[in-house]
Amino acid sequence: MTHPGLDSGAPRPDAATKAMGRARYCADVQLTGMLHGVIVASPVASGILSGLDVSAAEAAPGVVAVLTAANLPGNNRVGLIFDDQPLLVTDRVRMAGDRLALIAATTLEAAQRAARLVKFTIDPLPGVHDVRRALEPGAPLVQEQGNLLKEFFVKRGAPQTCRDADLVLEDEFVIGGQEHAYLETQGTVAEPQPDGSWLLHSTTQCPFYIRGRVARFLGLPISRVRVRQTVTGGGFGGKEDYPDEPAMCAAALAKATGRPVSLILPRDQDMQMSTKRHAMVVRHKLYASLSGRIRGVEVQVLVDAGAYAGLSTVVAERANISSVGPYDIEHVSVLTQVIYTNNLFGGPYRGFGAPQVAAAHEAQMDRLARAVGQDPFEIRRINGVSAKNPEFTSGEALPQAHLYGKLLDELEEKSGWKREKAAIAAAREADPGACEGIGLATIIYGVNLHWGGQRLDRGGAYVLIQADGTVNAAVGITEMGQGALAAMRTICAAGLGIDETRVQITEVDTALVPDSGPTVASRATVSGGNAVLDAVRQLNERLLPLAAGKLGLSGPEGVVCRDGVYSHPSTTVTTTFNEVVALLYGRRQNPGALGWFMSPEREYDPATGQGRAYAFYTFGGHVVRVRVDRATGLVTVREVTAAHDVGKIIHGLSAEGQVQGGVVQGLGWALSEELKLDAGRLKNPGFTDYLIPSSMDIPERINIVFLEEPEDQGPFGAKGLGEPSFISVGAATLNAVSHALGRDVSVLPLTPERVVGLARPDAEGTP
Repeated sequence: MTHPGLDSGAPRPDAATKAMGRARYCADVQLTGMLHGVIVASPVASGILSGLDVSAAEAAPGVVAVLTAANLPGNNRVGLIFDDQPLLVTDRVRMAGDRLALIAATTLEAAQRAARLVKFTIDPLPGVHDVRRALEPGAPLVQEQGNLLKEFFVKRGAPQTCRDADLVLEDEFVIGGQEHAYLETQGTVAEPQPDGSWLLHSTTQCPFYIRGRVARFLGLPISRVRVRQTVTGGGFGGKEDYPDEPAMCAAALAKATGRPVSLILPRDQDMQMSTKRHAMVVRHKLYASLSGRIRGVEVQVLVDAGAYAGLSTVVAERANISSVGPYDIEHVSVLTQVIYTNNLFGGPYRGFGAPQVAAAHEAQMDRLARAVGQDPFEIRRINGVSAKNPEFTSGEALPQAHLYGKLLDELEEKSGWKREKAAIAAAREADPGACEGIGLATIIYGVNLHWGGQRLDRGGAYVLIQADGTVNAAVGITEMGQGALAAMRTICAAGLGIDETRVQITEVDTALVPDSGPTVASRATVSGGNAVLDAVRQLNERLLPLAAGKLGLSGPEGVVCRDGVYSHPSTTVTTTFNEVVALLYGRRQNPGALGWFMSPEREYDPATGQGRAYAFYTFGGHVVRVRVDRATGLVTVREVTAAHDVGKIIHGLSAEGQVQGGVVQGLGWALSEELKLDAGRLKNPGFTDYLIPSSMDIPERINIVFLEEPEDQGPFGAKGLGEPSFISVGAATLNAVSHALGRDVSVLPLTPERVVGLARPDAEGTP
């Protein structure tokens, strides 16, 4: 079923080029005199670099430059928020993948051969690889100032007064990380310009981050660095902040040689060096009455940042405020700690910390339901936010709190919950060895950036009407496969009242649009779409009076344009968009407009986690039905039902695609995608051993329910969908496997090895 949106059903603007192999990715950029760059990285996660000999590499055929920290032509600091990371190691190695040297050569093969000639000595130091041990006295220090980077809080009411509750449910949830598995690896082509400025071609979610950090690295004004987003083959958060690092490496080699340099990471290096979904440990204690009403919760979240801060604190902000779920609970205490380890580098990933904590709070909800003899849907109705009880964890009264109950109703009906549960129970009675289960999970998601990042919550767009009535639109949000360009084109066309095929929309170029922040947090439609609408509003203020004159009217009130034709209820006379545009040009009026959006200012107290953390919220939920083979541990997902509060669908096919992709990616995280580490080094850095779902792993059915009630702050009432489509999948899968096995489960991913262990009668929930 195709869900209708504002779009006309025209193919996505990027569909044909990608389907026919004509899309120009970063690795396709070829420039005269271009060199190829490679990185020499540490295989050790903790140690001291005591020796580094690059002489053989420098003498190798085809090599033009070899850079180390000693001759790096730029600022050796990388940190985006905290200054805790060097571009090239000076002495201390903190993670496997730390960069030791950069090499540029005339061919990629020559650069790779030279890299193998670099000799280095790293004296091992004790590392810390368990986030639960990292804050203990005597734990090895990853950073000199200590392993605790930052703490976040939610303090509401007095949870300690709930300790005499009828029920106390307590557990520790161990939640694994995840590789982004974008099909196109990280890469940049750095191109020095004749006038001393720079042009960078990059696969990225945030060209503006790259521009700022490369400018800082080179010691140049921002205006002297231009970034063009190449067609980007996937991101999921992994191309938000990390692309700055290969961009700086490419720029360093280009500055040293005076020639363009292409640096594209090979898959194994990309997987070892780039950021991952944070592994977390969530300690969750819930206090409730026998009626099923939750009195309070106490939560501690340990966020494994890896060796450097990156954007871990930003991810932790969302995990912190999301730790309780979409529930109205009087007494709440959350402590979220961001902790350095010598593990993989943690960073942004679809859901931004919310999926990990959702696994804990939704498992606890199911356990509460069992403890008091309630159905999982009913226990969520008892405790969920509603029109009667609209207050979220942060103390906000949510204007659309009633949508949570509506979402539960739709999800229960569409999934056939009661029917499926009865069928599973009947099958177990007939055959005690039958092992099927069904699980539910729901979430609340703050759209756009958290209060702590609201200075970046902005968006720009430039819309230009050409003399022939076609339109060019440049936007500040990025397309990485999610359909953002299609949504922006739809919004632009709908705002002007013309067919989408008239609108040409392009990837980001930092010289054409203002800094629009990162394309993350499901904010593309809201920030980019509102910026487009602001530009369209300005253009309509010029077009509508001209159209009114053509219609013989004294003013533009009531004049509308639909399908490229202007009309008014008071007359049968019409005029076309092209005719009005011709008049606009004839009168020499400005045919372009720069649109701008910024989210409203919010008040929030980070010391207590109380206030308005996000501009607005959306609800989502999943029901997952599984079959478990106790002997092999294989979990087969038979059906998934997804329900999402979307405000208003902009582009129907893109909305469906987001949900289908989020479901499959979420199932991969929940069941098969395990980052296997040996003292911080990734043992499975490739898709042979790191198992992402294939077409054979897709559920038999993915049912989709969209709830449309417009949000005032969204373009045409739209909300975000990209991240909510993922967040509760893992939690619902955990609950489904728990239901199938008839026991508590407190770990993700549920790989076959883990499931076999959990299926044993004497097994514990957290291996």
